[in-house]
Amino acid sequence: MTSLGAKLAVLVISALVVGGSASAAEIEVAAKKVAEGPVIDGKVDKVWDSVKATKVTASEGPQGEVEISLKAVYTDKDVYFLFQWPDKTMSLNRLYEFTGKEWKKVKGGEDRFNLMWDSNNTIKEFPAKGCTAVCHKQGKEVTLKTNGPSERMDVWHWKAQRSNPAGYADDQWLGHELKKVGDEEIARGNDAKSAGGYSDNWDKDAKRPKYTFKEGVKPGPALSKGDAVEIKDYGKFKAGDRLPREVLEKPVGSRGDIGAKAVWDKGRWTLELKRARDTGDKENDIQFTDPARSYYFGLSVHDNEGDEEHSHTGRNALKLLLK
Repeated sequence: MTSLGAKLAVLVISALVVGGSASAAEIEVAAKKVAEGPVIDGKVDKVWDSVKATKVTASEGPQGEVEISLKAVYTDKDVYFLFQWPDKTMSLNRLYEFTGKEWKKVKGGEDRFNLMWDSNNTIKEFPAKGCTAVCHKQGKEVTLKTNGPSERMDVWHWKAQRSNPAGYADDQWLGHELKKVGDEEIARGNDAKSAGGYSDNWDKDAKRPKYTFKEGVKPGPALSKGDAVEIKDYGKFKAGDRLPREVLEKPVGSRGDIGAKAVWDKGRWTLELKRARDTGDKENDIQFTDPARSYYFGLSVHDNEGDEEHSHTGRNALKLLLK
């Protein structure tokens, strides 16, 4: 199993919880109701000052134990989250580099952050086992899927290079049925979109990037669709030149439901998320419409994306309460 499924499947290992009165397997996160939510810009607005942070220590990543601070507020229409965690480097390495003869992928990836929600509280063992309740081991293979067709998980997937510049986190889902996608069998997918989303910046036949930055636009690690232009003259590139591996655009539709913006500063990420309490997509999205309900979820932090480079909350289930 590869890609996101393999990376999320490693939530199976337990992590250490810091502070709070909850047990080691269940951590309460209290969301405070406010009249107006924060601006989603990766900066800590005053509204966050009135909310007590919940701190969770994730483990098993290359950074060792990573303390994640999280806060939540909500209004009549929306729910908001603030996450902060240490990361020595801002990783935006999804790039192609020209060697003078050919284009090759730069080593590494991007920083990422994931939330996995028990959409309808149908995963019975989630409060006690966290995300391990949907991890199934057969020999050396670990498959991430729910335990039956009635179970569904809502996955929020923030990506520092592919989604953050466009102001969103990928809205995805996890189900029970495995489907063949490329060389892997997976039970996850993306929410529907009518347009937008990031696309590969690669000409498969010519084996080189297809788009570069428009004249007057400063090159960087992110290439938005509005700043992209098709390459006509490849002779202008010299050894060491780099181009992003994707062309970015916010998805139109359910896949773009989650507003997001993060800022990296002095070895620390600050990430803000916003989503409607009721998206109307009850099949794929968790709905934050019942104040009496407990909303269970797990977290993972991916440092530079590659392979096993991540930290996670494992067996610990976080429980969001609308206070």
